[in-house]
Amino acid sequence: MTVFGLIALYEGVFFLTHTTKPFLVFEPNRDLALAKAIKIWGIILTIVGLLACWSAWANSLAFLVIMVIIGCVLETLMAYSLMGHFQATNRQK
Repeated sequence: MTVFGLIALYEGVFFLTHTTKPFLVFEPNRDLALAKAIKIWGIILTIVGLLACWSAWANSLAFLVIMVIIGCVLETLMAYSLMGHFQATNRQK
């Protein structure tokens, strides 16, 4: 769980630091909607990462299971939303 928390935390901080810089196939400096989505996902993933790291050391099985479920759902939603944006912008070209 600690590894998942660190990965989510890294992704969140990465998104927050790249709201105005192009990375991979995304150019948030040209698309304000994408920049806003990346900022929101950065905040969400940072919070999930911190909570996931904390749940690994809290010795609460219920909290651990809840964080695994929330983390998996949010990571999947983030991937679908960014890939959906990528597909939508490439259809326009």
